[in-house]
Amino acid sequence: MPTHAAPPRRRLPWSWLAALVAVAALVLLVRPAVGGSGRAAEFPPGAPPATPAITSPAAAPRVQADLDPTPTRPAAPKRAQRPASRDSVTGQIPWSASGQLALVPGRETPIGGGRALTYRLEIEKGLPLDGSAVAAEVHRVLADPRGWQPIEHVAFSRTDGAASFELILASPALTDRLCYPLDTIGQLSCRNGDRVILNAQRWATAVPWYGGRIHEYRAYLVNHEVGHRLGHVHVPCPAAGAPAPVMMQQSKGVGACRPNPWPSVAAG
Repeated sequence: MPTHAAPPRRRLPWSWLAALVAVAALVLLVRPAVGGSGRAAEFPPGAPPATPAITSPAAAPRVQADLDPTPTRPAAPKRAQRPASRDSVTGQIPWSASGQLALVPGRETPIGGGRALTYRLEIEKGLPLDGSAVAAEVHRVLADPRGWQPIEHVAFSRTDGAASFELILASPALTDRLCYPLDTIGQLSCRNGDRVILNAQRWATAVPWYGGRIHEYRAYLVNHEVGHRLGHVHVPCPAAGAPAPVMMQQSKGVGACRPNPWPSVAAG
């Protein structure tokens, strides 16, 4: 009985073998990234997700800014401009001086009747201010018949001893410290307890809406802050074209009112 040889086995072409190898390799690469539910795993089991990187300043956390108790202050020149008008300023007002107060010696008797109200004048050491000239101007303002004396029935007198309140001229930096927790932003003045603190930069340069009438602005500055010591509060502009009340915050602006330094004209 004749025998037949087994038919030769067919061999796959090399191109097919290469394709099968590529598919197997692809399966091995994809399989570890598939979880039991069939969803792509976002991170290995038991490991926390990676924190996304902050790619712009706007996305950065603001924890430090929110916790910082220091009030933001506007940028300001290190020195105030020297006023063009004649006054008691002998040089530029520094943004920060010695930080120490010096008593201006001398006394001024009260002018007029009324309850005696004494004050001491102190100026920060290192400021280019003539203490005697400042003292004379302050007392003229306080004793002026357009001021608080006839309204409050008081008579101001200056002393270099114990006093009802202190009137202080200080650099912007020291004004900020003495006025705290009030925020004078290096530009404003204040009354804090028995201290009336005038910003020396404002004393030297006034504000634009006073049109260079620096002595009128100084009268406003003294009357406004002493008015706080007497118990008066801020008031708004009453009507367009009216004189601004002295207790209006005229250092910030006068709005529709006209600048006015005297409480007897529009007392608040």
